Amino acid sequence: MMGSDSIRGSANGSANGSANGVLAAPPPPEPMFSMIHSAGSGLSADDQAPGFDQGHSLPSVSEMKTSHQAGTGTSEVANEDGTIRRRGGWMVWLALFLALLVIGIIVGVAVVVTNNKNASPSPASSATQSRPQVAVTPAPVATPIDQKEPTDGGKETGQDVTQPPVPVTPAPDSSAPVVTLAPAQRSGAIKQYLLQQGISTQADLEAVGSPQNRALTFMAVNDGLKLEPPEGDWKTPQGYEFVSRYALATFFFSTMGLRTWAFDLNFLKPTSICFWYAILQYVDSSTELRGVFCDQTSGQPVALFLNQNNMEGTLPAELGFLTSVTDIDVDFNNIGGSIPDTYQQLTNMVNFFAAGNRLAGSIPAWVGDMTALKNINLSTNYMTGRVPVSLGNLVNLEGLALDNNLFTSNLDNVFDSSVMPGMRNLEQFYLENNQFTGTLGEHFLKEMGELIYLDISDNNIGGSIPSHLFTLPTLKVLDLHDNDFSNMPTLFYENTNLQLLAMQKNQLKDIPIPGSINQLKALYHLDLSQNEFNGRIPSTIGDLKNLTYLFLAQNKFEANNIPYWVEGLTKLQELSLKGTQRTGPIPNFLGDLQGMVLLDLDDNSLMGTIPTSLGQLENLHILLLNRNNLTSVLPDSFSNLRSLKLMYVEANDNIQGNLGNLFCANPNFVAKPVIVADCSICNDFPGCCALCCASGEECNTGIHVPDLDPIWQLGYNRVFFTFGREDYLDKIRDPNGGRRVLVQQKRLVGPNQKRLGQRGSL
Repeated sequence: MMGSDSIRGSANGSANGSANGVLAAPPPPEPMFSMIHSAGSGLSADDQAPGFDQGHSLPSVSEMKTSHQAGTGTSEVANEDGTIRRRGGWMVWLALFLALLVIGIIVGVAVVVTNNKNASPSPASSATQSRPQVAVTPAPVATPIDQKEPTDGGKETGQDVTQPPVPVTPAPDSSAPVVTLAPAQRSGAIKQYLLQQGISTQADLEAVGSPQNRALTFMAVNDGLKLEPPEGDWKTPQGYEFVSRYALATFFFSTMGLRTWAFDLNFLKPTSICFWYAILQYVDSSTELRGVFCDQTSGQPVALFLNQNNMEGTLPAELGFLTSVTDIDVDFNNIGGSIPDTYQQLTNMVNFFAAGNRLAGSIPAWVGDMTALKNINLSTNYMTGRVPVSLGNLVNLEGLALDNNLFTSNLDNVFDSSVMPGMRNLEQFYLENNQFTGTLGEHFLKEMGELIYLDISDNNIGGSIPSHLFTLPTLKVLDLHDNDFSNMPTLFYENTNLQLLAMQKNQLKDIPIPGSINQLKALYHLDLSQNEFNGRIPSTIGDLKNLTYLFLAQNKFEANNIPYWVEGLTKLQELSLKGTQRTGPIPNFLGDLQGMVLLDLDDNSLMGTIPTSLGQLENLHILLLNRNNLTSVLPDSFSNLRSLKLMYVEANDNIQGNLGNLFCANPNFVAKPVIVADCSICNDFPGCCALCCASGEECNTGIHVPDLDPIWQLGYNRVFFTFGREDYLDKIRDPNGGRRVLVQQKRLVGPNQKRLGQRGSL
């Protein structure tokens, strides 16, 4: 299943540099296309005939024309001003006359002298030019890898290097003379061709400074290859090559390539577009390939990996004419605007990733006709409107991420499995942090036999939580938190797959937690906080021996002691019983839960002393004992809590202790923890408390529920990058890793999962 290897994504290559700097072409994670990359060290071009180093050069148009006409008795040669002059055929006739006089002696072949100083290769030899080299200006966070041009037929000793298709300028028809057009003439001819083929509008082509106008100027004047506009339709091989070059140039200018791109990726170089890419190496020696990738057989572009390149502007409509493309990845840029309607021509599209941008507008209904799609990631944009029902037609869809947008509508009529023909292969589904309303309905995703991750949190969805969501055979993560659900199943059936269940911050009022919750046998994260459950906390929760995170905070349970069965949950790392009407003493057995990282007993009616055993929790980061009835001296064993980051002990009956010896002046603490306590204890150790509260007053009134959203501290390595609005993207590049990082990144259930869309290992 794709969910275990790559979901957010297209296949990205990764390459590891060898000692001699030669890179082998990395195999893609999925056999969608052959990776194309070059090895070499630098491009060179001259004004007359742009070409490559080491004596290789592509012929100019006049050279190719002269080569084709050699031996015809008459040759045409282009002058520097673009005019044509003819040469007579008297040498040929003289040779024939001499041949008759010598009676059958065959004399040599006439030599055609051209006006160029360098001999021109024939079109056939042009097709075997040496591969171009990639040269990218080093950047502070990712350094392009120096590459060597291979010898011996494309191989270095001991290194197999994939031979990419060589850019070939189409040879002119030898039956008709080819004229090198002046720049103004070329511009007019190219403009006419683009208009005739419907590639761009006249207004865009004529608007000075527009991406289309600048791409036209590039093709007509600045492009070293100087491709002539073809005579045939844009769908012919020559036409498609020409239009692809123009479309990618338009994309370059439309996304501020000259102003903001972090790496130019060899765009607009005088080579085939198949060499418009670069291999980036980070300070940790990992590598990543970004740019244009072509099919090795056809030489046509199949993937655009342009993520994290500081692009701005908009997606141009012209990109929709790259109909051979299967993968587009522009994740984590600053691209705005909407998705152009021309993209409905990309019927071969398999993966489309545009997360972390500024895209607006709605999802076009025609997306439902692109049935080859496997993954769509539009997460973290500004997209609005209703989700089109047509998405239910995508029979091959495996990953859909629409979270962190402004979408509205009722979800039931979109993802009703009783009527939608597609989405049966869906594995990852992210809709959190939008404005969805209504109910889920009895058929919402009911027949999703492959679904692994479902997150619809942070919306306005009400009604009942469908019971069939707890019987989906492969579901591991079910995040429903921060909605308006008012009812839940009263009976759970055996389920050995579901690992994360988050239902906090709903309207689950005046109902008990079903005792059959122990049938969810694989649970290791259970969060039912901030509802209004009543009754007793069911002891059957103690049967869930894999529980690592248990949050029951702020519910209306019957008053009782801290449950005895907690002692058996030996894998617990975080426990929150805040505001659950706990009474009696703090049990000693809590000190035996050696993996505890967070212990939250805030806002209860606990009394007595703080047990010395809590000092055994050497991994404890957060300890919340505030707002209780404790009368105690802080145990000396607390000096062993060397991992402690935060401790609240204010608003109790009377807590004393030597904060200096325990924490602030303790040499075993590299950084002192944040302490909030009563002023009576804080005043004896100036500067030790971050906040002190007057006796009998509550000055630290925040909710302080550290588990409101499954964020970074819960230890997940999540497939995708957000569960809710608490997460955010850090636009600052990581000085250690050299890449944009996600702060408070959610982590995934399962050791081998990757982000939706992650392309290989970096």
